[in-house]
Amino acid sequence: MMTTLLPGMDAVETKQTGAYTVLARRYRSTCFEEIVGQEAIATTLRNAIDRGRTAHAYLFTGTRGVGKTSMARIFAKTLNVNDSLREKDAIAAAILRGDDIDVIEIDGASNRGIDEVRDLIANAGLRPARCPYKIYIIDEVHMLTPQAFNALLKVMEEPPSHVKFILCTTESHRVPATIQSRCQRFDFRNIPAAKIAAHLREVLEKESIEAEPKAVLEVARLANGSMRDGLSLLDRLIAAGDGRVTEDVLQATLGTPDHALVAALVDGMAAGDPRAALTAASDLLARGTSIEQALETLAEHLRNVMVIAACGKDSELVELFGDAREAAERHAERFDLPAVVHMIALCETTSRSVKASSTPRALFDAVIVRLALTERLASIPALLQGSVKGSTAGGAGAAGVEKKKSDDAGLTPAGPASFGRPTDPASTTLISRSVGVTRAPMASTAPATVTPAGAGPVAAGEIKPTGRGSRAEVDALASHPIVARVRTLFNAEIVSVQSDVENIDDHRGTTQHDDRVMGAGASDAASGSEHV
Repeated sequence: MMTTLLPGMDAVETKQTGAYTVLARRYRSTCFEEIVGQEAIATTLRNAIDRGRTAHAYLFTGTRGVGKTSMARIFAKTLNVNDSLREKDAIAAAILRGDDIDVIEIDGASNRGIDEVRDLIANAGLRPARCPYKIYIIDEVHMLTPQAFNALLKVMEEPPSHVKFILCTTESHRVPATIQSRCQRFDFRNIPAAKIAAHLREVLEKESIEAEPKAVLEVARLANGSMRDGLSLLDRLIAAGDGRVTEDVLQATLGTPDHALVAALVDGMAAGDPRAALTAASDLLARGTSIEQALETLAEHLRNVMVIAACGKDSELVELFGDAREAAERHAERFDLPAVVHMIALCETTSRSVKASSTPRALFDAVIVRLALTERLASIPALLQGSVKGSTAGGAGAAGVEKKKSDDAGLTPAGPASFGRPTDPASTTLISRSVGVTRAPMASTAPATVTPAGAGPVAAGEIKPTGRGSRAEVDALASHPIVARVRTLFNAEIVSVQSDVENIDDHRGTTQHDDRVMGAGASDAASGSEHV
């Protein structure tokens, strides 16, 4: 839908006055059909007017630049302008500009006290001058004082028949519940990047300005759901690009990172190559990107990788297009989902740390190296179950390390795609670190128990503490294939050995268990275990 210019606002700079109206004001929506991204709200309000079911108070809430004030003005214009008015065009234009005498716009930030609200209540009793209704649009209403809100309660509950209130806010939680209960609330959602890009292309067409499609899509993404922010960014690029919007102008003006460098950086991490990752990160900073912005961009890219890995390539939660989306899809196939979550957390933690650090570059390089070595920090259960993807394991370099670890443990390597399982099919024990995660014993046709040498079988329900364990018990446990693997992978030593069983309290319905080396038990009610 092509947006029309507001009445009285020229499309080009006026030579006589030197005045220029920014795109965000000139291309503000003037009717319900031109609203972008809030079609459901527009339909509801239009139907309410058509059926004569308009409320006396409305609350519009949402982030900046999503159309709250524009919707309030359009709603007021549709209510107040009809064919019976002799100057309906002039009245409509005045309402859309915000200076009509019957549609009063109030800035809640500068008129926040009880005295201003008393004046509002006194004037509300007067009949409108020309239109059917006197409409008060209170912007940033959350800035009113508690006393001002209390003074509004009565008039908002039972206002005169010719008065209507439209409250707009970006922070609805700061509006008292007593006020919200007197209003019909509409939550304005963030505008999708695709719709912002389509609207920007319409504006560029009307302005007769050339633009590269990728640059327009990037501006829409940087708008973060705000149409006003997108139009403001476009205004800057038009001025900087001498009438043409390109990717080079975008990067030079806004300092946005090169997506190719970000993709190369993540490629180095996926390959487990710290050198390649550091080189790409250095090139990114050399282009003028700050450390904070580089970490933010990296975290955003990893977020897209995580969403694609979790929801699939066709997910609408990822607002990427062209080469950027292809890179994210490629990386989603190479990374393990838990590893990506861990990497995002590292970026966020480092981003907060560099702001207060005297050596931010050292922290940045350190986190890049650590992200490139993420696969070596994988969880024990993931390694033993073979769920770590081969690409996450670090490519050829990591494959050699994997082979060495498997050989040292006396196990058959499983190749670069996954870590091998025990060669003994009866060994179905799972090893789990004490990190608050308990793994249930794996099903097996031939359950095996781990019994310390000389200890004898452990009866169900019996607890046999052994302290640090005898030498024979330690040796018996150390010779187990799974324990040997853990010791080799993590350079670990056995600290103590304790035999116990899992007790189930049938009366309380609770289970007492521990994060330990868990093996298949002799019955459904109990299972033998060894503590490493």
